[in-house]
Amino acid sequence: MSPLELTTHDFGQFGEPAETFCLITSEDGGEHISLPPGDGYSRVIHLTLPRGTRLGTLIERSVPPDAHVLAVCPGRFLDSPTPQELGARKLAVLPAGSTPLTDEYVRYFLRSAAKTDIAQQAATAEEFFDLVGDSDRLTIVDDASGTEAEFDHTVGECVWNQQAGVLEPGDQQIFPSGKLSVTAAEITTFEPEARLLGLNGDLTLRGWPIVHRHADPADGAEQQRLFEALSPLVSHAVTLHVTAGRIEGVTPQTSGAAPAAAELDKLLTDDPRYRVIWELGFGINTTTEVIPANCGPNEVYGATGGVVNLGIGITPATRFALAFLCPRSSLLTSDGTAVLGARKAVRRGRMQRVSSASCGCH
Repeated sequence: MSPLELTTHDFGQFGEPAETFCLITSEDGGEHISLPPGDGYSRVIHLTLPRGTRLGTLIERSVPPDAHVLAVCPGRFLDSPTPQELGARKLAVLPAGSTPLTDEYVRYFLRSAAKTDIAQQAATAEEFFDLVGDSDRLTIVDDASGTEAEFDHTVGECVWNQQAGVLEPGDQQIFPSGKLSVTAAEITTFEPEARLLGLNGDLTLRGWPIVHRHADPADGAEQQRLFEALSPLVSHAVTLHVTAGRIEGVTPQTSGAAPAAAELDKLLTDDPRYRVIWELGFGINTTTEVIPANCGPNEVYGATGGVVNLGIGITPATRFALAFLCPRSSLLTSDGTAVLGARKAVRRGRMQRVSSASCGCH
């Protein structure tokens, strides 16, 4: 396979260049990436993450203190570095451990990140948080099926997260970037009693599922089986009946959706922790396309106007963490203005949010 030729200035999420760009790969990956320094960078260093070594440990020990760092380690589960380990460095991580990524998929997402308009992504995030901040009550609608759920984000505790736009010193971000979300607690820490208490109504799932696992390779076969069992959702919709952020029931909208609805219902019955809607996500990367496979980076997919997605479970607290893309849905403010999705409208604005690691499923 010929090397993928990119330059450091292709990755706009790092902002203004630093002296050093650091590429970190796993022991069996990275040899097909050619990454010479671009405008403003003096050098590129390429480090290998040894088995058994934490990403944060390697960064703290071996990476210059103001470097920009890209970690691409297929098949490796990467714990987020602590603030002390990361320091003032900027870090982007391709989520490549919790779902199987082929070399072809890795190359696709590297090329996609190089094409992403980071300035536009930052503007989209600002518009999103302005609209959300000005409206206590939000609505998620699916026009094709007629479902509607209300989300009052002033009820209970909510944490807003931004994985989009330009990194600041000390920030870490998924790669490619392009996801906004709200969770009932800190995104990397599962709290069984936490709820998005203001979320009530019916949600339609119709789109690609994503099934994340944790580090035990023995879970790989069941991960693939679960993904295949839920794959009818690509073409056939199910309805989730939600009360105070908890899934109370699953109904297939068509006969073709019945197998996926039955699989979901079994999952919720076998482990009630999956009934908690842990995350409402919003993909805003309009450069990436959906990879038709079980692929974690699909979560940033934003079509042309943004995509609602939904997360249940969080590893390792639950065996799997599931995300569902809902490209037919729209997020609306209380006056009917579309924040994103099929009915998108935009305004300018600001709202406080956390810029930190992704879901922990790197």
